[in-house]
Amino acid sequence: MPPDSRTLSATEFAEITGVSRERLRTWERRHAFPEPVRIGRGARRYLVDDVPRVVAVRRSVDRGIPLETAVSAARTQPAAGISDAARSALAEHAPIALVVVSGPEPLRIEEVNALVRARPGAPSPGDDLLELAPWYADHPGAATLRSLFASTSVAAACEHPDWTAGMVGTANAIAYRLPQEAGRPPLVALVGIDTARERQLRRDLDAVAQERAALRATLEQRGRWSAATDAVVRAARARGGMQALAEAADGLVRNTGALDAAVAPYMTGALVLGRSSRGRLGPGTITVTAYEELAAALRDGTPTWLGAGAGAAVGVPPELAAHVVPVVAAGEPLGALVLLFDEEDDLQDVPTEVLLTISTVLGFVLVRERVVDQLRD
Repeated sequence: MPPDSRTLSATEFAEITGVSRERLRTWERRHAFPEPVRIGRGARRYLVDDVPRVVAVRRSVDRGIPLETAVSAARTQPAAGISDAARSALAEHAPIALVVVSGPEPLRIEEVNALVRARPGAPSPGDDLLELAPWYADHPGAATLRSLFASTSVAAACEHPDWTAGMVGTANAIAYRLPQEAGRPPLVALVGIDTARERQLRRDLDAVAQERAALRATLEQRGRWSAATDAVVRAARARGGMQALAEAADGLVRNTGALDAAVAPYMTGALVLGRSSRGRLGPGTITVTAYEELAAALRDGTPTWLGAGAGAAVGVPPELAAHVVPVVAAGEPLGALVLLFDEEDDLQDVPTEVLLTISTVLGFVLVRERVVDQLRD
């Protein structure tokens, strides 16, 4: 028999079936399967029609079925068509989400396939869809789904709770009405049309939107602090002494969202806190060495949040938080800026450099005031 399109060489047959030539020869010797045809000087060729049978035997053996049983089944399998079990497996093992819902009220889950069932938080037969996802009751997708039970429409694109993501968010499906069976509730099947790529794209877009919102909030906050810095600079240039410090504190409160602010000059080991911009801090004199975090901040020139003890000393209510920005020049403490906030998170996106810039401007005011006092003396 000459080679033609209906036969394959042993090498070709082995590659396409995934069964090595040696294994094929073993099957031939023991079970006369598959039966090769001979050409020329005895070279083996295999029928193309035997390819699906050999693949079926290989898969059966891989699942633990005895070779003899698998070969016998392959010899008797029909040439075309699929079994009822295969038809059921079409839905059960489809690589897309498939959910069958009865309705229109209640919308009850009647069947889910393996892809949905394997995900945590996915619905199960008997579940009420709106009990699992109450937010879906007012979603346009619910109206579309209900309409298929009563209208003449047989199919529609439909958004539904994402079965594979714990019923959070939505996914897209083609919803179609199944043939009505006597004595059975009307059914609608939802076949997922979202691909993994589309779901990942939505997640990426959501992440970008969140980053954009966070960036916008950060930029807005930095814009406010930039305006506050300008206000402090204007006060330093236009005024002198304690009036400049008072106007600087007021500018910080007006522009940053701080609840209050005050500048306390450093004198002989203590911070002298006068009346704050909004009257919620001080007045008072705080011995720096009595509070470790305050002493470290002035020594190192590093802004810090006050603990409960130091906070109470400057009049901070227990439910609020105070941030201290040291004013240091040439290693010498000149004073401190005290800012009052609802909570510590209010400063999490403000660069330390901005606070130190304000500190430098306030240091200029305090140095100038010292020089004026010395000249006056």
